[in-house]
Amino acid sequence: MLRRPHLGVMALLLILLGLVALLPIMPPDVAGPYAIKFATRIVIVAMMVVSLDLLIGITGLVSFGHAAFFGLGAYGVYFMSPEAESANVLIAFPVAIALAAGGAALIGAFAVRNKGFYFIMVTLAASQMLYALFHDTRIAGGSDGASINIKPELVIGETSLLDLSNRAALLWLSLGCLVIVYGLSFWLVRSSFGHVLQGIRWNEERMRALGFNTYIYKLAIFIIAGALAGLAGALFAAIDGFVPPELLGWRQSGLAIMMVVLGGVGTLYGSALGALVYNALEETLKNSAVVGPQISDHWPIAMGLLLIGAVLAAPQGLAGWLPRFVPRIGGTNIKTAPMDCAVHAAPVLSVAGLGKVFGGLIANDGITISFEPNKVHAIIGPNGAGKTTFTNLLSGTFAPTAGRIRIGDVDVTSLSVHRRARLGIGRSFQRTNIISAFTVEENCLIAAQAGPLAASGVEMALRATGLEDRRDRLARELSHGEQRQLEIAMLLANGAHTLLLDEPLAGAGPEETQRLTALLRGLATNHTIVLIEHDMDAVFAVADTIAVLVNGRLIAHGAPDEIRADAAVREAYLGSFELIGASP
Repeated sequence: MLRRPHLGVMALLLILLGLVALLPIMPPDVAGPYAIKFATRIVIVAMMVVSLDLLIGITGLVSFGHAAFFGLGAYGVYFMSPEAESANVLIAFPVAIALAAGGAALIGAFAVRNKGFYFIMVTLAASQMLYALFHDTRIAGGSDGASINIKPELVIGETSLLDLSNRAALLWLSLGCLVIVYGLSFWLVRSSFGHVLQGIRWNEERMRALGFNTYIYKLAIFIIAGALAGLAGALFAAIDGFVPPELLGWRQSGLAIMMVVLGGVGTLYGSALGALVYNALEETLKNSAVVGPQISDHWPIAMGLLLIGAVLAAPQGLAGWLPRFVPRIGGTNIKTAPMDCAVHAAPVLSVAGLGKVFGGLIANDGITISFEPNKVHAIIGPNGAGKTTFTNLLSGTFAPTAGRIRIGDVDVTSLSVHRRARLGIGRSFQRTNIISAFTVEENCLIAAQAGPLAASGVEMALRATGLEDRRDRLARELSHGEQRQLEIAMLLANGAHTLLLDEPLAGAGPEETQRLTALLRGLATNHTIVLIEHDMDAVFAVADTIAVLVNGRLIAHGAPDEIRADAAVREAYLGSFELIGASP
């Protein structure tokens, strides 16, 4: 999860902000009008880039249309500016922010349903449509851009408190807004809402399985980031009183992404540093008096080489490189207070006539079975028997073609993954599915946040799975068996009463298998466990009941001894192998 910058870096950032704030009172030969205007531009762009990092670095949404909201904010100020007088900041800026947020809501409603390249394409296409709208029509000056004759003023009653035609006033207002935007973004990311966003970035499938409606979370942050970009755009319109349609184009979004990467993805303050360094480099490379005409005439080539070198030298961006040269002064970690919590008795999980067809392939066919509470129910069968499909139907990943699924008296057949998780169904996956970039404790915290136990379930989950001593270790540093334990710990912290475990012993060594088997037996005292597993020794050692699937059909269901003696099961799956506990 996002950590607070250590005090050395924070001190450096405060010094930079202080120097920028002092520019208007410095002698003209040190900081003239152009230097103040340039500094204002950097501050405003930094604000926009920080808002973009909320999407890219925090949530994992690479938007090539973020500049559209920046441009909408700028045009919002134009729309609210009369021809012969100044607009009031208290009216024009909220309208600009609302316009940007509205655009983000409309675009985001479709965009965040997609992932990866498809998300990129939707945001890119949307921004280009907005660019064409303002460039090709006369809504706001067309391709010539829109001019604001008199810059906005901050007016309360009859008193003008701030005139944005004053460059010093605009710089100070922009600095204040940057501090607010960064502070709000940092608080948001460190909040429970932000923890979910970071979980979505690293493992959206797991977050849905824990009970989070990831679509709503992604749409919410898309709108928030768009609104913050709109604020930056509103300030940008006040620099020269001119709004070109190019502000909405993909090139501006691409430059903003470049600044995020240069500064350090997912750090927030690094994005602001990236904006500072990029704009300073561009200004320097364009100045022939500093770099010579050969370079200034072809400055994009020099800029490209410098950026490539920066990425190679500091792949984690300036935020990853800077702390090496700044003394560390303390740090913070997330901690929880130990609390005991009781898990309520699990309801019966039952299915009737459950079926799933993929095209012409029948994966599950008319399965009817009930899983009684506080027992381990194993599901076995050959590869391709439909076991994982059955688990996906129970969890809500797949919608059944036929049949019903009930938790107690509640029919959950049509409920989504996250809604079933809220009702107490937790699942593990064939491949370990945790949030590898989080610590053990943070994985459990994010799981607890979605469930009824909140933080009180974290200590219980860590104790139950034997991971108390690993709480501060990154999940990716754990052994395979410990990662499997962590996945189960997340389900416990989530408050799940029914655990759907898909091959939790796969890849485990003998000691890890023994430890996980003992864990399952212990959990069965107050959980319903549905276990898919190929390790027959472990299955017959831990299971209270065993169901056998063959070709998508349930051919047997009963106690281990009954399944062991079933001739049809032995012929279809178990064969003539001697099993632990079998009679001679």
